[in-house]
Amino acid sequence: MKKILYLAILFALIFINPIYASSNFNVTINNSIFKVKSAGVEINGEKLNTEFKPYIKNGRTFVPIREITEKLGANVNWDNKNKSITIKNDSKIIKMQIDSSTVFVNDKKMSVDKDQVPKLTSYKTPRSETKTMVPLRFISETFGYDVDWDNDKVVATISTIKSANLSEEKKSNIQKVSSNKNTNNSNNSLFYQSNQEKKETKKLENNLDSGKKEEVFDSLSLEPEDEQKNRVIKDKLQVNGKLKIVVDPGHGGKDSGAVAVDTKTLEKDLNLEVASRLCSILKNKGYDVIMTRSRDEYIKLVDRASVSNDNNADLFLSIHFNSADNPSASGIEVLYASEKNVKIKDTVQKNFAKCLQKSLVKETGANDRGIINRPAIAVTSKTKTVAALVELGFISSPDDLNKIKDSDYIDLLVRGIANGVDDYVNNYTE
Repeated sequence: MKKILYLAILFALIFINPIYASSNFNVTINNSIFKVKSAGVEINGEKLNTEFKPYIKNGRTFVPIREITEKLGANVNWDNKNKSITIKNDSKIIKMQIDSSTVFVNDKKMSVDKDQVPKLTSYKTPRSETKTMVPLRFISETFGYDVDWDNDKVVATISTIKSANLSEEKKSNIQKVSSNKNTNNSNNSLFYQSNQEKKETKKLENNLDSGKKEEVFDSLSLEPEDEQKNRVIKDKLQVNGKLKIVVDPGHGGKDSGAVAVDTKTLEKDLNLEVASRLCSILKNKGYDVIMTRSRDEYIKLVDRASVSNDNNADLFLSIHFNSADNPSASGIEVLYASEKNVKIKDTVQKNFAKCLQKSLVKETGANDRGIINRPAIAVTSKTKTVAALVELGFISSPDDLNKIKDSDYIDLLVRGIANGVDDYVNNYTE
């Protein structure tokens, strides 16, 4: 009887909430062999079935163009002579070329980063076929569709149809997917990294993608191995005396961070402006505040984390603004490194991110992009205590930038962060 019950439960888990087996496999791109990670794709609650598995390479999910365009209700034309692609739906026309970062959206020229360019990818199938692979998020979001990521299942989910037009079954599936929006995103989010940051985090991401989590985080362990095995994860942060918070203005010096669409506004300057105002407010609230930088200078990511660890800080907060290839991308999100992935942490991490996100959206009315677990970010994964990284808007978006350049809006952002800190301290510390 127990065996039958076990099998019934297992059957239900498999077919009600499918889990995609994540694995690494080899593909050939531009005559070079690459090890990539397989990913699942669901569109309007239905799995994308294809012989040619979608894969993750350098943090980007690629999908076979024919299969994805059909599911998105778009048409695709392939020009073999020029190795170019034209994808059309009712409102947008996207033109891309193999191995080119230049794209056209409704004949407007723009660029994608080098990790998002379309590729001809050869699979080791019985027929050794080559497929045109395109970046999932760029295509989907350019068409105005919502893309979410379930980090635990390694599944990208896309919603193209308003809920009123869906069957009850599809509504249910999408609602299940959407319920994970605020906690299960991953490195497929629109998260900007400068070239300097990419150099420092590349090894972390490569080891994570290949499943070598122990190699990534073993060097971060500050306690004996037997104590690590027996660690107890606390819901609340233990604070002795005045709470100490490290505020980290991202980038600086030779690392400008993102450059705004006006080509003049630099992320590093905005980060420092927000951090400086925030520092004053937090001190007035009675917190002990340390800044990783107070002027325009470059500090390595690991050294920023060391400021927190060396001072036994209670909270670590990194200040950033975002950027994306798609100018319509907008809003605020908060990143964190889950204690499930980073074994030097002994306190639940997402609660701090949730408090910050909720308060920032309340104060600013900005688009809510949710909270995202990104364990390969050095400043959050190498800090012992509770840490978060706020992305306060897209300076690649003309609409976001107009608000961000307003001093009164900066005050709203600062107040949102400060109130989020208060909310966390009041509810999750003891």
